[in-house]
Amino acid sequence: MRKILFLGFNLAVICAIAAGALSGVYTLTRERIEKHIWEQQVKAARKVLPEAKEFKLEPRLAKKAQKRFSILDKIFIGFNSKGEIVGYAFQVLPRGYGGPIILMVGISGGEVRGIEVVDLKETPGLGDGILNKGWQKQFLGRTLKDPLEVNKDIDAVSGATISSKAVTNGVKTALQVFEKFATGGSR
Repeated sequence: MRKILFLGFNLAVICAIAAGALSGVYTLTRERIEKHIWEQQVKAARKVLPEAKEFKLEPRLAKKAQKRFSILDKIFIGFNSKGEIVGYAFQVLPRGYGGPIILMVGISGGEVRGIEVVDLKETPGLGDGILNKGWQKQFLGRTLKDPLEVNKDIDAVSGATISSKAVTNGVKTALQVFEKFATGGSR
């Protein structure tokens, strides 16, 4: 019995030291990690809304929109050099074949200006076909008036229908959020 208590005590001490070390590393690196994530998000927002010179995160609006659109993650407002709003970049997380796809969708004047796949876990050689800029171009200029349905007005990536539907769903959600919340619409 004494041996079991001794081993249990040693295990507890080792766990406490490991937890303390992990907490310390997290504390030391948290700011750098958050800064890197912000830079990656702004980089993606610039790609989908190139006319914007500055971006502001809009967490209150995103939180309000998330109640209705669960795949919405973040909303960025893009401003020109005069401080005027030129559009919005929506980070959405549609579910693909391999898990969530982190997708940035730029919208200005109610139409898609660009899309950027920030991260994905789709099957190499199949689902990662959504990274093809030629395939992504079919979303440019789309509005809510378009059906945005795979195999109707959106061509699927061959062998990757689920991934194609995920991106299409993400773009459609971004347009809906833009219409409902970013423009103050009442739909």
